[in-house]
Amino acid sequence: MATSRALPWGSIITQALVAGLVAGIFIEAYLWATIVLPAHGSLLQSWQWVASTVIGKQAFTSLSFAWLGLLIHLLVAIGWAGGYAYLASTRPYMNERWYISGPIYGFVVYMFMEIVLLGDNNFVWPASLPAFFNYAIGAHVIFFGMPLAFVVARMDR
Repeated sequence: MATSRALPWGSIITQALVAGLVAGIFIEAYLWATIVLPAHGSLLQSWQWVASTVIGKQAFTSLSFAWLGLLIHLLVAIGWAGGYAYLASTRPYMNERWYISGPIYGFVVYMFMEIVLLGDNNFVWPASLPAFFNYAIGAHVIFFGMPLAFVVARMDR
């Protein structure tokens, strides 16, 4: 008879909250430094765009929607971190090799986020190959997946 081990849900939730906030801040800082700042944009405008992916073009009518965008961004980051923390709790090798698991997970996050953008009619093809690598590889693989996996692995010790 096979027995299953109970999952440590308290630990998974804690890891999701901490890793999601850390990874969310890392990717946001990277995107601000590499996309928003060089275009002389505003962080509030980028958060408005995030809000527009959920509530539509109405989000561009007031800067107050920027705070909704920030909340959405952090909740999505925590959600993805929760998925990773769950996977890592059921597959211990992910925490042992976080430096491989994190980037792979970051690329999976990128792919699914692009599908979501395609579904809500906000998908835009990257302007160039370097822009693709900056957004897909730089942001999601290095500045989201790596910090997320690192935090989960360290909290699992």
